[in-house]
Amino acid sequence: MSEITLRKATLADVGKVTNCLVAAYAPALRDIPDLPDVTGGVADDIRSHGGVVAEMNAEIVGYIVFGQVDDALMIFNLAVAPDAQGRGIAGRLLDQAESVARDRKISRLRLRTHRLMHLTVSMYQHLGWDVEKQSENRLLLGKPISKLP
Repeated sequence: MSEITLRKATLADVGKVTNCLVAAYAPALRDIPDLPDVTGGVADDIRSHGGVVAEMNAEIVGYIVFGQVDDALMIFNLAVAPDAQGRGIAGRLLDQAESVARDRKISRLRLRTHRLMHLTVSMYQHLGWDVEKQSENRLLLGKPISKLP
């Protein structure tokens, strides 16, 4: 199995991150007509919030971008390329966000997703996230930050 490494995203990654997002969201973009644009603004997101990429064999196979919104660290986007799914990459990327939240003394993670992205919602629930609110097709999920051992 190839090694997966995490590193800070840079503006040089915009093209590869966009490709990762397109591949990861392809089924949802095909099947969910009201899914918002998930690939726009990658450069702005990296410039404003940073982000973390997961690399395998010099290819970007995962991406997360997050920032503080009110009392929580909001996950703005998370994607794992289809051929890299099932290897714990999403969990590792979310761990990075949780670590940042803990360092900033933020006690909660939040994200928004579409209610019809059933596999995505199931993954988050498996990782300890709860649905906090539903508004039409949008779900707001949240997770308390685990305490340091």
